Formats: sequence, structure tokens, C-alpha cells
Amino acid sequence: MRYVLIDRFLELERGERARAVKCVTRGEPFVGDAYPSALVLEALLQTGGVLARSGSGFKSMSVLGKVERATFPAEAHPGDKIELDVRATMSRPEGTLCEGVATVEGKIVGEAEFLIVFLPAELAPPPDPDVAEHRRNLMQALAIPLEEV
Repeated sequence: MRYVLIDRFLELERGERARAVKCVTRGEPFVGDAYPSALVLEALLQTGGVLARSGSGFKSMSVLGKVERATFPAEAHPGDKIELDVRATMSRPEGTLCEGVATVEGKIVGEAEFLIVFLPAELAPPPDPDVAEHRRNLMQALAIPLEEV
């Protein structure tokens, strides 16, 4: 993961549900008049990745297995606050199936069903230091002990 597209977590029910926020700004290099749908999806996937890892006590690395479906009925724009709500619909030792909804002021801007799979530690790539720092800050905001991240 090169870019962290989550600004803040609002809630984390380990292995069940995660709620997060992405504030869209014009200062981001990939934002024009509208926030790209692919980045709405990526924000949902990143929220789902934290949710899936929380179910295992953050003991495993997660990657995207597949996106089953994704729809984007409306756009987000600079100045919008995208609320991300992801729920685990099925969890197994191999991974977690998630459903996520992204909204702006109650209006759906993205929905997706996707699978997050777990990698054994020996197959996990080395973390990017900048992303790791941002991830630690997000986890601290959720009061998750850093040794679990």
C-alpha cells in the first residue's frame, strides 16, 4: 500500500465492523473536480484490511484477494468527508469477506463486496516506513497497542 487513504478511524469492533473517514482535499495529487471512484474503493479496502486484521489480533498481514462487486452511484468532491463503513460478513482463518459502503452526507458514493486474505508472515513484503508511521498513528487513535500492529 503506497498511499494511506484513511484519515481517521471512528470505530472498530474487532473482526466485526470498522468505521473510518476520508476527507477529500484538492491538494492531493490525484484529485481534480471529483475524487476518483478507484480511490473510494481503495479507502473501503484499506478499512476492510484493518477490520480483517483486527479479527486475528493483528498477527497476520492482509492483502486483497478479490473484489466481488463494486458500484459508484455518485461522486465525492474536494471538501467532502467520505464516511466508510465496512462489515465482516464471513471470517475464516484464510481471510475475511467484507461489505463496505462509502457515503457523503448520507448519500452513497461507493459500495463494494470484497475478500481480504491473510499472508503468512514469511511472505509479507517489508513495510514502507512512511505508511507504517501513518498506520501506527491510526492504530493509536483506536487505542490498539502498538505491539499488535
